[in-house]
Amino acid sequence: MKTIWASVDERLKKQEILKESIIREMIYKKANKSLNVLQWLEFLGITLILALIPFIIWAYGKFGGWNLYWDIYVLFALVVCIALIPYLVYKAYLLIKIDLAGSVKNNMFYINKYKAIIKKEKIILNVSIGTPFVILLTLILIKQKAPVFLWVLTICIIIFVSLYTYWSYKKLYDKNIESIQKNLEELEELKEMDASKT
Repeated sequence: MKTIWASVDERLKKQEILKESIIREMIYKKANKSLNVLQWLEFLGITLILALIPFIIWAYGKFGGWNLYWDIYVLFALVVCIALIPYLVYKAYLLIKIDLAGSVKNNMFYINKYKAIIKKEKIILNVSIGTPFVILLTLILIKQKAPVFLWVLTICIIIFVSLYTYWSYKKLYDKNIESIQKNLEELEELKEMDASKT
């Protein structure tokens, strides 16, 4: 009888270990998927900025001098792009430091730091960069006495960019950051359960 109970107990333990292993694997996959999305976004941002800089320089060389506000607009865009490079690299660095197989505490530190940066970015970058771009663009249109269709087109583009920015922060950044945080918390709980058994 004891042998039967020992065998049943052993089987149950194996099933429990297997179940935990499957759960842990699922958590890793979900966290890794969200992390890959965020890393892809940052590397895409760096690539676009690096591609945009030579284009801005070319545009200034080709069309510079015909309008003061246009010159300011282009030079402002160039300064912003150059300033954004180290910022984007730092954000990418924080994400690269996240090692899902490593310390949960360290991973939480990096994802929380990244989350805090994104939270500030939503306000600071959009106000300090978005607002001057809109003002300068408006001044260019006024100076050039732009036709109505150009005003309508510009307003539509501004609305589209604003809506896309809101959507990207909500659905791409916030959603994936929360997913990583939640999965890391679940991994921490599993580790604590394992520790309590030993």
